[in-house]
Amino acid sequence: MSISKHTDYKNEVERLKFTKNYIETIIIATESTKENYRDKISEAFQDTDWLESSLNYSNILTNSQIMERTVEEVRNLKKIRPKPYFARINFKAIDRPEEEILYIGKASVFDRETQQPIIVDWRSPIANVYYDGRLGSVEYEAEGEVYEGYLSLKRQYEIEGGLLHNYRDVDLTTNDELLQDSLSRSSDNRLAEIVSTIQAEQNQIIRADLNRPIIVQGAAGSGKTTIALHRISYFIYTLGQEFDPEKMMVIAPNKLFIDYISDVLPELGVDRIRQTTYIDYVQDCIKKKLKIIPQEKKLMDLVQADIETVDRIKWISKFKGSLQYQQVLEEYMKDIQETFYPLEDFAVEKFRLMTAKKIKGLFVKEYQYLPYYRRVDRIKKVLQGDVKRKKNQMLHKVQAIYEYKLDQALAIKAPMKRRVAVSACMDEKVARLGEVTKEIRVSVNQYMKQFPKLTILDYYTDFFTTEQFTKLTHDILTPFEINEFLSYQAALLQKNQFEIEDLAALLYLQHYLFGVDPELKAKNIVIDEAQDYSYFQFYALKALLGTDMFTIVGDLAQGIHAYRGMNDWSVLVNKIFPRANYVTMQKSYRTTVEIMNVANEILDLMEEDIPKVEPVVRHGTRPSFLQSENWNEIVQSVAAEISLQKEIGLKTFAIITKTEKEARVLDTLFGQNQSIETKLLIGVEEMTKEQVVITPSYIAKGLEFDSVFVVCMDDTFTLSDVDIKLLYVAMTRPLHKLTLLARKKEHLLLDYVDAPLLDETHKE
Repeated sequence: MSISKHTDYKNEVERLKFTKNYIETIIIATESTKENYRDKISEAFQDTDWLESSLNYSNILTNSQIMERTVEEVRNLKKIRPKPYFARINFKAIDRPEEEILYIGKASVFDRETQQPIIVDWRSPIANVYYDGRLGSVEYEAEGEVYEGYLSLKRQYEIEGGLLHNYRDVDLTTNDELLQDSLSRSSDNRLAEIVSTIQAEQNQIIRADLNRPIIVQGAAGSGKTTIALHRISYFIYTLGQEFDPEKMMVIAPNKLFIDYISDVLPELGVDRIRQTTYIDYVQDCIKKKLKIIPQEKKLMDLVQADIETVDRIKWISKFKGSLQYQQVLEEYMKDIQETFYPLEDFAVEKFRLMTAKKIKGLFVKEYQYLPYYRRVDRIKKVLQGDVKRKKNQMLHKVQAIYEYKLDQALAIKAPMKRRVAVSACMDEKVARLGEVTKEIRVSVNQYMKQFPKLTILDYYTDFFTTEQFTKLTHDILTPFEINEFLSYQAALLQKNQFEIEDLAALLYLQHYLFGVDPELKAKNIVIDEAQDYSYFQFYALKALLGTDMFTIVGDLAQGIHAYRGMNDWSVLVNKIFPRANYVTMQKSYRTTVEIMNVANEILDLMEEDIPKVEPVVRHGTRPSFLQSENWNEIVQSVAAEISLQKEIGLKTFAIITKTEKEARVLDTLFGQNQSIETKLLIGVEEMTKEQVVITPSYIAKGLEFDSVFVVCMDDTFTLSDVDIKLLYVAMTRPLHKLTLLARKKEHLLLDYVDAPLLDETHKE
């Protein structure tokens, strides 16, 4: 049946018109002067038929002051004006006689006079009924109380440009048509629009206990990133009155990823949140710009090096990322602490103001909650205050001494001797007071010179001296391992280079020694692609920030940097975040069943026991294998395929290689070919929807495209753990179409994939 013939069609059209006009009213009321407000309202609503008497033209005029909003509220209303809501529920509370009709959107709008909702925010407690409830008896929780009722209708809307295109009534959101429509669209706007199709399992994570950390193991395409961002939005909505958004922080895997999500947070009504990478954040904290070896270089070393070198790199990286390494650093901190114990009492001339024992007590006990150098600063202030308080007392003592001497001089009977003695006494008194005054002025600074004044890098270098490191690790490492580790680190320090694995230790030292500026502190942290972190990275972040309020999302199947030690979540859950809720998500909302079937076959090649991904039932064409003998054939085949795929409505494309080297070769060849416009992404470049992206697999992680071409010529994929994960990452980027190109199937590990799962094209 045509939507225009639906019994509710006219009412829905009028309701949409009313809602848009009401939003316009609020915007006008806020931005207009009182003098021209009436004229603007008359002009805006001259063709409007009001449906509700309490919201008629007269009431709007008289209540203009009530409807005035903040600048931020108006900005949000302007954003939702073309699509004010996406769903409706009919809900009758068990203790109310009347059924409520509630429209759900990205921001709340209500009549300030009657307090009746015009739009209900998707983050509100009652909206949970839409996401989680089936038709029939339902309940939701708000402010610690459970409310029961009956849900008689769940309706979803397609509204674009302020016009109602379609609507449908559904029961469960899991298999509804709106979700299928959303998944079938191009990838250019899906991140921002997921709020209308949030599934029950996703909704539970978004609304999980906000006073506990949460760790999410989510399959490729399960919506990990969008769920994490929506959880931020839900957090601000729920606790915004008592929490500053600037105290939230998103730590992204790279700057490209930050650019990728840059439009999403404002769409969700969240603007003032720090977005950074782990590398940038550590450098901000330690106030040093470090020469950091790109992690991609290390990854390629692991892919290309001999077995002995690979084992050495993996062992050292894993040790640097372990909690065992953290404990070694903690022992080092105890050694460093002893260098801050004063050797002498604090005295000014002959006046002892504070004993060394007392000052040590201040450092060890009184100020133990502070970083070492801040304890020193606090002790300095204590001594300065002590000197200031006792300055006059010390000077009076000096004066008293010379007053006594002067009395003795004045008692001399011989006039000449008396005069000389008095004069000498007075001169000595002036000199002595001058000396004491000068000593008072410089005494604290002089005394503080005995405390160390080293930089964070001084300490890190000292940590790796043979004697120091051997003393700290002799009971956990063999002499051979100590020597291997120190020689590896010496080679880095000699070139003034650091690995990402070094940053956790530097952050930990910064926490213990110097602390960080308050503006760098965050109370609630979101970390994406968490599988690429080490345990020590998480431990150091938690210690530095002094909070366990983390939202951590990742996928171990995509752990291409698992050599850092992260191969399961148990250590994170049991030892670092013991209060955390841990949840898994195995449903993929990105790829088609046909693509996921092939990716799951690759997933099966891993030694780790990782569950297969469950694709949402959305079918498409089987992944294609195109046998290509040389680079020119690759370029011609890809260009031809992209032209055909654009004709069927696909918009975003990526060519994914195993290595940066092959990505650069393709970028050069496409530049010469000029049939399509390409963009090489190797980490920090901006991405535009018009360009075909060429990128190595490790950069593509976290991104998605309508169509993906996985190309492999010289740098082939092997059965190594890293290669399997790189290939799996590449295969799980497309929404609709996956094309695989190589000389042979085995170069892409496709000889392990059941033949019926692929479309194959061989050269004659």
